[in-house]
Amino acid sequence: MLTNLSSRRGPFLLFFVFLLTLSAGRAFASDEEVWAALKTGGKVVLMRHALVDMREGIGHLAPGNCAEEVNLSSRGIEQAKSIGEAFRAHSIPVGEVLTSPYCRCIDTGNLAFGRATPVQYLMPPGVLSDGQVTINQERVLQDIRNHRSSSNLVMITHDLNISNVVLEPSIAMGDFFVLQPNGADFDVIGKIRMGDK
Repeated sequence: MLTNLSSRRGPFLLFFVFLLTLSAGRAFASDEEVWAALKTGGKVVLMRHALVDMREGIGHLAPGNCAEEVNLSSRGIEQAKSIGEAFRAHSIPVGEVLTSPYCRCIDTGNLAFGRATPVQYLMPPGVLSDGQVTINQERVLQDIRNHRSSSNLVMITHDLNISNVVLEPSIAMGDFFVLQPNGADFDVIGKIRMGDK
């Protein structure tokens, strides 16, 4: 059953204000420091899908019929390709690429990295019950904490999923955070703004 979004608006606004306050004084590593960290492997890349045209599609998940969804725009297609080019230019080792089942996330993965594995727990919170949102968020956190590899895990999802993990109020399309698992938790190393490229 879909969640009544209007009933969640008040708590969400309070949470948004909290994130603004929390993030105001945060300092991240520089872009080059973030790329250097990624080059050593073992990190998690938490990325929002590339640019879309919100005037197209009707927004819901339509398995096997991307035409009914909000898809990547022509700029988004180029942005996704440029993300992959940036990773290759910096010689970043990329392992598994997990994505939301929405076509815009799958397409971002395929265009940037040549592969994408859709998983249900990267679905946008707005289409899920509160209980399922909690379950999905815990699974995302579990994957981040448990990542142990010489390559980097890429997770391509939606803005609220990322905000809930990194405690940032707004994530532009194509931007991504780099996380370092450290046992029971993780550190946020920094953020790359692909929308500025």
